[in-house]
Amino acid sequence: MANPNNITITTLPALPYSLDTMMNPDATNDLSSRQAFIKRKMYKDVPYFSSLPAPLRSWYDKLYFGRVDMIQNGIVVKRDMSNLKQIKTATGNIFVLNFVADAFRDLRKNLRMVGDAALIDTNSTYANLDPVNGLLNYDGLLQENLTVWKRRLTTRIESAPQISNKVVDLKSYIVELFHYLNSRVNDTPLTLTGYVVSNQSSPMISGLSIELQTNSYAEDSVKFTKYITDANFPYFVKAARKYGFYVDRNGPWKITADPLSTPMLEYMAQYIDLSPTFPAVSFFNHYYDRTYMSDLDYLKYILREMYNQYATDFPRMTIETQATTGCPPGSLGDQQEVGYRHTVSVAQAERLGDHYWLDIYFKIRLREADLVMTDYECKYRTATALFETYNMERALRYINNEIKPYLYNVSLGKKHLTIPEGPVRIGTVKDLQPAQASGMSTVSSAGSSPTTAGTTTGPTGGSGGSSY
Repeated sequence: MANPNNITITTLPALPYSLDTMMNPDATNDLSSRQAFIKRKMYKDVPYFSSLPAPLRSWYDKLYFGRVDMIQNGIVVKRDMSNLKQIKTATGNIFVLNFVADAFRDLRKNLRMVGDAALIDTNSTYANLDPVNGLLNYDGLLQENLTVWKRRLTTRIESAPQISNKVVDLKSYIVELFHYLNSRVNDTPLTLTGYVVSNQSSPMISGLSIELQTNSYAEDSVKFTKYITDANFPYFVKAARKYGFYVDRNGPWKITADPLSTPMLEYMAQYIDLSPTFPAVSFFNHYYDRTYMSDLDYLKYILREMYNQYATDFPRMTIETQATTGCPPGSLGDQQEVGYRHTVSVAQAERLGDHYWLDIYFKIRLREADLVMTDYECKYRTATALFETYNMERALRYINNEIKPYLYNVSLGKKHLTIPEGPVRIGTVKDLQPAQASGMSTVSSAGSSPTTAGTTTGPTGGSGGSSY
């Protein structure tokens, strides 16, 4: 096959692939696991961006870029429209973070200018940029997850009378939920943090990314033939970096803002006061919320919604009367009574108590991370003590700090996309108390030595998560 962009490959260390193979990447999700691994590895290894600014490797070391902060907390864009800005497109406007929109405006203007000067091919995908996607609203996706959970758990409960008859209220419904979780047949996250740092969430929820086209990230051939070999590709990658964008190696039709690059910080400074010492702190605090802060309220909401839907659809239940000395089992006295389930209000759910809900939340977070803590009771007591001594925020921060070093799926993309990997320990990345913010620069990033007490079991290895 011809090499239309004169991609420099032979000048680099020898690779165990023929030139024809390197010029014909063809991995798809239809391949066997072994074949997909081999072909994905080839696409990963071959330096298609040789002599160009480094791309974003969104399946590997930058998997969670835009979904975690610099100390690995899950994050979501704040619900503040003043932080967003529209980009006008032919098919309708899209939104991204305001400074990202400004940088894209100037990138698009630059490409039009050099196109008008006949310095690039004006028929190229990378000439007249007309994006198709920006910030993704994840609310609908969370609602879909909730629908899945309602259906699957209801199916399990109603599969046998000996199960359904035990579910008489919200508390017993949650007991059955844990039985279902332990069966490991459903890995759909329940908490907001679990969703954001899973492979079920999209990088497009960050407000940092813009998709110029719609293509399958699973098809390596289109990445090469339609984009990497485009005549304008080398210029586009360089121009994108000039304005603070990465081109995504695993989807060259997507660009993602590098918020802490010099160009992006200059655009950002038009909207927020940036700390000259810790600009990352200013950026994350202004544009994002940490997911663990809203996890508990969201979890209470969805569990109540799930139970209320079940109680509405299946209000009748059969209650076995207890046999007595006068009426032994099997006698006429051993009878059944019909009872009714009732929906639960917010106040009724709250009356279960803060300690109860902390226990439920901690255990569900552990299930989502596929972890077993042998000293769980000790850690739970620490969480409740922090709540009683300080506030709920301290307790939630503690739980998050205990789990997040194990949470991130850094192997995603190294094998067949449809085969999930287990969690990988990435080191201790403790959140800070507000009073410690001035010492932010001394905090270790992912990969530092574990300091968690007790024994926590789960697959281990490697460092990962997103770095900025």
